[in-house]
Amino acid sequence: MVAALVASAGTLVRLPYDSVAPGSARRVDDLISIKGHPVYPPEGKVLFTTVSVRERLNLWEALAGWINENTDIVHEENLRGPIPPEEYHQLNVEAMADSKTAAEAVVLRHLGFPDLGGGAEVTGTDPELPSAQVLGANDVIVAIDDRPVTGPSEAVAAIRAHQPGDTVRLSVVRGDAAPAERITTLGRNDEGQALLGVTLGPKLRLPFEIVIDSGTIEGPSAGLAYTLALLDELTPGDLTGGVDVAVTGEIDSEGKVGAVGGVGQKAEAVRRSGAALFLVPRANLEEARAQARDLQVKAVDTFDDALKALATLPGSNADSLAPSAAG
Repeated sequence: MVAALVASAGTLVRLPYDSVAPGSARRVDDLISIKGHPVYPPEGKVLFTTVSVRERLNLWEALAGWINENTDIVHEENLRGPIPPEEYHQLNVEAMADSKTAAEAVVLRHLGFPDLGGGAEVTGTDPELPSAQVLGANDVIVAIDDRPVTGPSEAVAAIRAHQPGDTVRLSVVRGDAAPAERITTLGRNDEGQALLGVTLGPKLRLPFEIVIDSGTIEGPSAGLAYTLALLDELTPGDLTGGVDVAVTGEIDSEGKVGAVGGVGQKAEAVRRSGAALFLVPRANLEEARAQARDLQVKAVDTFDDALKALATLPGSNADSLAPSAAG
């Protein structure tokens, strides 16, 4: 009876610990749909990598994870900090959306489509500031005080040119409607600068239709993989030389690659997949190599670094993919 009670308690009682285990290495090309531009399905595969996260483990799950060399047991606050689970989930959804937009921007500019700026898209608002009364998620700011805005950096610069308490005029597109004027008062940030009180992402004007279906995957770590796979689809030849290459790393719209989490577990998933190469952010190189065993791992800082790494593969066309004029 005592043993049964202990076993039951071990199953029912949830601990403030999560497990991070190897996930999968999946082909990105299958997630990309393009209309209005020729596509060139490659022989090789660009794989994006994931980890498997289980939250609020019971005692037996935690013990099993602690003795598994490929699994990390992490206190939930160390995994997501003080952010509530629902907010953490939403931030990861937004980060995934941003990673896809950044991938599109990097590839299209690389291929000679420079005029992509469609405005600054609102991805979140601060309900305590006046702007929340006139702006909502998915609104696109296309001008501030009659100055055109093609992206978040221009919007921030226009706001910072003001003082806290100033009134600004925003030209905002909502859905398919024509731009409408919205007037609001600016707040103050911790440094005493003017603050609109929204989070912004780039809104691209795509020259043709691109859809990247990320499904239920969240977070920014597939950004570099999306970028390379999209370039591979849009250009003749084979970026990987016909072999499978796994990739992880956040990417911004300027092509800079940032560190991500769970790279040790991802390296194990890649090793199991049989991929020929694993590209990782430079900050994650040591962690990846510690788990890679015989898997070849290369570090990159930028999109261009990734192309140089792929150019070393026999049969890769990466060297030929210099920017060219569109059309």
